This record gives sequence, structure tokens and C-alpha cells, in this order.
Amino acid sequence: MLTELLKLSLMLTELLKLSLMLTELLKLSLMLTELLKLSLIDTELLKLSLMLTELLKLSLIDTELILS
Repeated sequence: MLTELLKLSLMLTELLKLSLMLTELLKLSLMLTELLKLSLIDTELLKLSLMLTELLKLSLIDTELILS
């Protein structure tokens, strides 16, 4: 009986270790999700920067037309 209890206890310990590993993987997954969100924000900022560059180009063209 004691041997069976020890086996069950060892199995439970292993299950708890696996549960802890799964928890860590879930934490890493959440961190990855946050990084992906930040990457999307960065992409949007780059798009806005490109739009601003185009607006500045148009402004320069406009200024050249006015000055000439």
C-alpha cells in the first residue's frame, strides 16, 4: 500500500512540474502577444512616418511652385 502511495505521490509531483512548465509557457505566450502588439504599433508608426514624408515632399513641391 505504501509503495502505491509513493508511486502516486511521484506521479502527482511530475504532474505538478508539468503544470508549472505549462504556466511558464503561457507566460511566455502572453509576452509574445504583447511583443506582437508592440510590433503592430511600430508598423502603424512607420506608415504614419511614410505619410508624413510624402506630405513634406508635396509641401516642398508646392513651395517650389510658389517661389518660381
